Amino acid sequence: MRLPHMKQLSSLLLVAIAIAAGGCDAQAPQSADATTGTPPPQTKEKDMSELKPPSADSVLYFIYQRDGDGAVSYKVDGGATVSYWYGHAFELNGKHYFTGFGSRSVGEGPEGDNGMMDPEHVAISQATFTRLEKDGKVEWSKPDTDGYVGEFGRLGRADEVDTSRKAQGYATADGRYVLAVPTRDFMNGEEVQSFAMFLFDPDGKDALSFRQWGYVGSVRVGGDNQAACSDGHVMPCTASTGDLAFEPASDGGLPALKVTPTGNTNAGPGKVRALGPADAVTYRFDANAERYTP
Repeated sequence: MRLPHMKQLSSLLLVAIAIAAGGCDAQAPQSADATTGTPPPQTKEKDMSELKPPSADSVLYFIYQRDGDGAVSYKVDGGATVSYWYGHAFELNGKHYFTGFGSRSVGEGPEGDNGMMDPEHVAISQATFTRLEKDGKVEWSKPDTDGYVGEFGRLGRADEVDTSRKAQGYATADGRYVLAVPTRDFMNGEEVQSFAMFLFDPDGKDALSFRQWGYVGSVRVGGDNQAACSDGHVMPCTASTGDLAFEPASDGGLPALKVTPTGNTNAGPGKVRALGPADAVTYRFDANAERYTP
């Protein structure tokens, strides 16, 4: 592994200085190995509001141990491209977390790919930081990382995050967290709206193959064929979107996902019909497939 770039070394030096001074506003994640303090309420509230999420380039550095000189997408050994994908802050069982997700394309040559991954996909990776109190300040812990928590995407690219919609999260009664990240794709003249689903299991409560995080499939919620319908001359123009709702499980485990669409859909040659509650689809978690399925 090549040594970090000089800019990376400078950043790490600044973090070390901040730790020695008891600072809490360094963007790079910091290690927590001392007894935590309890600051006065006003100081604690101020520090928490000022604590910024770890930067995208630091997330990639922690996961892949390669310095990108501040870039959020760059090539590594074997010709693969690693990129920052999405970041999410959440709370679970009284702890505050930030997870940064990355992706890695299939590379070339003996170091590029182990032959197990679909060449159309990217491998999803993650770095999860925990917010800690230290010496009356708050800071991020050294992250738990995993270079493979599943794979998705098309044409060697990750699913595109749909910034027009918000991510949704659900904390289970048995201590897990389900995350739905809004995505969109364009296929055969139709824009498809979905949610990429992830499961966080910090205490290893389930018997699934992944460690703390795992990708558990994507759920379609809507679509728009405006680019292909040609104002209705080629086919009926339809557009729909859907609300995603978490339905609690009776045993406190993973919830079901109910998608209730609105808009319209094709109802036969030259016809469309309105969508409503009767068209709702419920997805449940299949432990054998490790996926949410309808």
